[in-house]
Amino acid sequence: MGSWFGVVCAMPTDEDRWIVVKRAPSGGVAPTAGVVELARRFQQGDVGAFEELARPMLDLLYTFSLRVVGNEQEAEDIAQEALVRALHNHRRFDPERPFKPYLVRITLNLCRDRLRTVWWSRVLPLGEAPRETTPGPELLTEAAERDAKVRHALSTLPRKYREAISLFHLEDLSYADMADITGTRVPALKQRVRRGLVMLDEALARLYPELVEGRRSGVSGADR
Repeated sequence: MGSWFGVVCAMPTDEDRWIVVKRAPSGGVAPTAGVVELARRFQQGDVGAFEELARPMLDLLYTFSLRVVGNEQEAEDIAQEALVRALHNHRRFDPERPFKPYLVRITLNLCRDRLRTVWWSRVLPLGEAPRETTPGPELLTEAAERDAKVRHALSTLPRKYREAISLFHLEDLSYADMADITGTRVPALKQRVRRGLVMLDEALARLYPELVEGRRSGVSGADR
């Protein structure tokens, strides 16, 4: 994925209006107006407000999608489609509720839809190492290699545990938000996170034992 992630979206107004939401360098730009006011304007169809709300979340949407579906191109497509759907359904958004869970819920539903399709099992069969899209192994940093291995191990877990772990690692997302996104009760989500982290550790030990050293003590921090 390049240094800029451009997404072209159409707003369903009386006249066709096209916008480009770009990922800003260094983690995005925080909204310049009050979040509640931006949410209200977005719900009324203000494209500029949507840009302000969505811009800091573009990396998050891509990373979350990648963890759930395990395929870089599909993750980018899902993140883009999530923005399009959020725009097209702006009237359904409740401005009194947080924007992040609204957008993540759309993204998760798209991930679920993609994973249900018959052809998906041929894209990245479980147990098959992902093929990196970078120019060559000599250009991969140690962190990038580790992340790819963790994503591969995560892809071998049942979907409900992949989702729980991926949501758990999103910044500023509470268990209440996770419950709203998934429709699953908080106690069940906590159990999935705990069990999922143990399963992920076991998968890493099986697939990449060199990564497990020093991780055993860190699999119990599932409370917030």
